[in-house]
Amino acid sequence: MIDVEMKEILEKCKLSDEELAEFNKSIEKIDHKQDHARAYRTMSNPLRRKILEFINCEVRSFQQIKEELELEEDQLTYQLSMLEQLNFIMNTETGWKATPRGIGFQFNTRL
Repeated sequence: MIDVEMKEILEKCKLSDEELAEFNKSIEKIDHKQDHARAYRTMSNPLRRKILEFINCEVRSFQQIKEELELEEDQLTYQLSMLEQLNFIMNTETGWKATPRGIGFQFNTRL
């Protein structure tokens, strides 16, 4: 079951092979117990969930996110950094993309 879910998530993910390799490297040494608590605290913020939902399985520019959610630049920068620290999103050359973790969070979590 998990393999089917992971395959489905990876199919939805817009990361290139190089970006996926970078993502995998960034999560290699995660302490899962600490990470779970941190993710819960971070994602309990409704604005961060809205940002992640808007990015979803698309590639979004900073401007698109800012305009869609009607945020100030510094507020958006902070919220994106929080999601990026969790490895839920990546800032790539083409824009902001959800990682497999971010996509998995959206499909498997209800807060």
